[in-house]
Amino acid sequence: MKAIYKSTRVSLEVKRIINGLKSGELEVRNVPKEFALDSNVLKVERKLGLRKSGHRGFDVIAQTFFVEEDWFYKDLSGNLVSRLHKMTFDYFEEYYEFLDGDIYEDACYYQYAFEDEFSKKINLDIERLTKVKSFVTETLDDYSCERSQDEIESYERCEKVNKKCVRQWLNKFNACDTYEQFKKVCSNYEKSIVSQYKSVEFFFFQYIFDTKCSKKHLDVILEYLSNDYYFGDNVVMGLCLVFTPKVILDKYDFSQASVATNRKRKKEVKDFVEDLKNQDIEMRVICYFDKATHFYCEVTKVFRYYNCQGRKTLNQRRSVEVCRAFETFDEFIKYRNGNLKNCDLSGAIDLDVDFSKYATDDTTKLPIREDANLSCKVLKAYKNGEFVVCQFWSNEDKKIVKQQVHRFRYFFDFVAFLKGDLSGSDLLFCTGMKNLSNIDEINLSDVKMTSEICEKLNVQYKSYDYDEKLIGEFPVVEKNEEETALVLQSSRRIVSYERSMFSADLSNMFLWESNRISYISDLHLMHRIKNAGCKSKEDVIYTMKKIIDSILADSSSLTLIGGDVSSEFSIFELFVKMLRKLAGLRSRNFVFVLGNHEIWNFPGLPMDEIADKYRTVLKKNGMFLLHNDLFYRNESDDIGIIPYDELIQSDNKALLEKLRCARLVILGGLGFSGYNEDFNANDGVYRATVDRKTEIQESKKFEQLYDKLTNVLAKKNTVIFTHTPKKDWCADADFHNDFVYVSGHTHRNIFFDDGVKRIYADNQIGYRNESPHLKSFLMDGEYDYFGDYEDGIYEITSQEYQDFSRGKNISMTFNRQVNILYMLKKNGYYCFIHKTKTGSLSLLNGGALKKLDKKDINYYYDNMELMIASIETPLNNFIAYQERIAEQIKKIGGSGWIHGCIIDIDYYNHVYVNPVDMTIRSYWASDIINKLVYPTVPSLLKAECPDLYANYLKLIKGEKSNLLAGEQIKNEIALLPQEYLETDIYKASREIKKMQKLNSNVLTTWYDIVPEKNKLPEK
Repeated sequence: MKAIYKSTRVSLEVKRIINGLKSGELEVRNVPKEFALDSNVLKVERKLGLRKSGHRGFDVIAQTFFVEEDWFYKDLSGNLVSRLHKMTFDYFEEYYEFLDGDIYEDACYYQYAFEDEFSKKINLDIERLTKVKSFVTETLDDYSCERSQDEIESYERCEKVNKKCVRQWLNKFNACDTYEQFKKVCSNYEKSIVSQYKSVEFFFFQYIFDTKCSKKHLDVILEYLSNDYYFGDNVVMGLCLVFTPKVILDKYDFSQASVATNRKRKKEVKDFVEDLKNQDIEMRVICYFDKATHFYCEVTKVFRYYNCQGRKTLNQRRSVEVCRAFETFDEFIKYRNGNLKNCDLSGAIDLDVDFSKYATDDTTKLPIREDANLSCKVLKAYKNGEFVVCQFWSNEDKKIVKQQVHRFRYFFDFVAFLKGDLSGSDLLFCTGMKNLSNIDEINLSDVKMTSEICEKLNVQYKSYDYDEKLIGEFPVVEKNEEETALVLQSSRRIVSYERSMFSADLSNMFLWESNRISYISDLHLMHRIKNAGCKSKEDVIYTMKKIIDSILADSSSLTLIGGDVSSEFSIFELFVKMLRKLAGLRSRNFVFVLGNHEIWNFPGLPMDEIADKYRTVLKKNGMFLLHNDLFYRNESDDIGIIPYDELIQSDNKALLEKLRCARLVILGGLGFSGYNEDFNANDGVYRATVDRKTEIQESKKFEQLYDKLTNVLAKKNTVIFTHTPKKDWCADADFHNDFVYVSGHTHRNIFFDDGVKRIYADNQIGYRNESPHLKSFLMDGEYDYFGDYEDGIYEITSQEYQDFSRGKNISMTFNRQVNILYMLKKNGYYCFIHKTKTGSLSLLNGGALKKLDKKDINYYYDNMELMIASIETPLNNFIAYQERIAEQIKKIGGSGWIHGCIIDIDYYNHVYVNPVDMTIRSYWASDIINKLVYPTVPSLLKAECPDLYANYLKLIKGEKSNLLAGEQIKNEIALLPQEYLETDIYKASREIKKMQKLNSNVLTTWYDIVPEKNKLPEK
């Protein structure tokens, strides 16, 4: 924190801020940063009650002084609310001045000696300052599995008040015999306190479950849902689960909106009924004791499938729910026929029942009995910047029946809560433990800390001895590493080699991440452990976590780890487990190949058995090993491996069919060095595990697989992922232009990518580098569903059309009923045409249809090349011009995003390029209607984007011309922006976007008159 600015004279700006605070026009959080710590401003804020200091003191772990403050401000409703802020200071003097000497109340200075120069100058009451040892007053002993008094009181209050109120409202609802009565009760309920913790829909279902008059109630509630409850479609669908769906469809007549909306709502219910009929749903039933109402509930949830770009996907975020509630356990268990499976009754703490009479399993959670024989386990740790104590109580079956979590910002509270017993704590990543000056009252036995901190605090630790025989270097490799160190350390800005990215649709942005592939090889963890001077197992874990944190910080959805992770199997296993744990539930996939160092630990074992050991470890942790195998990814959630035996035994046609929808394939393995006569098994590359003869056999094995699959993989987005470079495992050292090659092993970091030949061997970490990081490359995310079709006209299904579009990353909704759907393929280009029963033809553009004049499908096939040429030649010129403008916009800090005819400067400001005469118009737009058009780009930048305008002025210095400059306008009136409400620019832009789909080789527009070659077609 910066020093407090003390001033006896109050500047005009400070006076303005103070007046703003007093009038309420300015809030604490909005005070300009340069005046936020002005002593005059702080005094006024405190005097006005806008800033209130709470806990303060010294954090021994962070070595900073802190003040916790509540800042008060008015919310949108005008109510005064507060938000907690924490101020930190490096020096006691700054802290003292910020508080204006108010350092005694609500303060804790655990292990601060007050020996700094400033402390010695002022008269401090040291005894008073050091008296408070913590903020917390409770200890671990105050918490047990027994119910606390607060829990008991809360439970009893809910039983007496909430349950009673719910019962009264149930009676009110169930007493309604007419629509008018029901509507009035609903209106009154929405104004009640009960509605704050229980939705009215809970009462809807209890109303229709009322056995006395359910038929009459059904008529009443359907009339209400039709006329008054706007968001009642889920309730109506729920009723279809209780009553005959046809009855519901006949009675439900939604009439609260436009004719179109009314029709849509009724259709949604019909569609749901159809899904039920076809069993195209997933149904789940859960039961629980509702802690808010103290009723026993059974909830039926129905999840539906939806069409996600032609892919049938279960919507797990939204479900149709029906809740049936019972006031007593006896009613509930009778309805359930004694079945308590999938029931959570843990909240029913006063339920005294013999549960042995009922059906239970692992999904059943029962309330804790007072006489239960429970064991308690306490975990103590430092995690994510805070100290945590977790208590777990388990029954005799080892099932956790209760848990309690306590969190502490400060070490002194952690110590006080545990009464100094920190034994067994995991404080490995609390590096601030080294700052402790006194541990006499703290039990640190069996605490996880680095050996360095243990030695400083005189705490014993178990030493870790690694096998130094498993650490070794090769002179030729060390030389390579030294010579290419700069290549390893350099980072590359990822730039797509695909022309289509310059004109991508916004809907495809989500695909970029899945197309980015991260890679790293030759981590050599045993060298990392040795170089870090690890003396204990905790040191090893600490060292590995830093490496893994670096990997995860840069990792994409797919990361390749290219061998030589560790020559010690147990360290490899620990790395994989930690990687999975730290990656958590995030959608990240890791694909490994083995390196020669992974082989060292297994002399005498066949290669396949060694691979199986590593494969088992990786599979347990949700990762993949490629050892002469093929990895494929169809969609983000559709990943698989084709093993070696299947690859060898299957013919290429069968493999092509299996990979028809593959967005990415990776052929991977160690590769070995069978063709390397200079550095191989004879040099001890695999130690005693693999000899030269076996090495040659293994290389030929992978080479034969590569040769067999080349024609298949050339049609896919393919990565060849090996530990050794291609020249080591293949007689033909040339690289295939359709493949990306990723390798390691040599420690000679090389990178080559000219858009044709692509080699990524520039992230081999090696023996000495202590800053491992990932690098990445981009892959084309498309696949061609009809890639193996010859030129011609084909009848296809609606699903095949959707599969093709999904493969081309064309976002669309296509739910049309089709008669005949044609696919025209010619010279790698596609065109899709629908034929009606009357013979009319329409061109498909995504899910939209455009009627064509002629009825002869052969006409369109014969003229495809002519139409494509007429669009593509001028379009290429147009796109190139746009790209040059976009590049200039990027240079001044703008977006440069191209969509159709429009190039974004930022969210509100844009450049429109006229496709007919190539003129540029710049405009500001809040939406597609309201626009201000500026005569030039510079005039727009000056008015709307001053920072970018300053960058523009710097850019044009020394330049004779600039695309953004446009024509010089001297008339000041002409420089003013003009309001423009028409939407014609978007219509033209949409046409250009259609043409740009030619970049995906899809013809989606057709002009009957072939235009001249020097301009774009006009409509």
